Amino acid sequence: MKTLLAATAAAALIATSASAQDTPNWYARGDAGTSFASHSDGAGWTVSGAVGRDFGNGFRSEGEVLYLDSASHSHAAETSAVAGFANLYYDFNRHAAWQPFVGAGVGVADVMVGGGDDTRKHGEDTAFAYQATVGLAHPFNDRLTGEVAYRAWPA
Repeated sequence: MKTLLAATAAAALIATSASAQDTPNWYARGDAGTSFASHSDGAGWTVSGAVGRDFGNGFRSEGEVLYLDSASHSHAAETSAVAGFANLYYDFNRHAAWQPFVGAGVGVADVMVGGGDDTRKHGEDTAFAYQATVGLAHPFNDRLTGEVAYRAWPA
């Protein structure tokens, strides 16, 4: 399996049904961002979507599907990944204007490597994956929140 460490800086919009009463609610989330691969000098993009539940006590859990595409500038190699994660988050300062959060997830990733000068690095593999996330959220109203986050995951 080829190691892929993607650091993703994402500008995200979270559409949620959270309320001020701290009651459990379901939400849907979509992310788009930039990815940086540690094994090459390349960058790329990533998109993901998730459906989750906010438990009203600072904790959220969700299922997420992610697609990442990254290309090396010097070797013309391309790496892409499709991953599915089960994530758990903790939100701090839930009633403040700015709400920091941390999260972690486990799942499975299908990583594909192609192109480039070294044909030994071509191929596809499916394996266990995990990720860590840290970010800052800002609720615009009780149904829409924007966030900026950093995600790291080796697949």
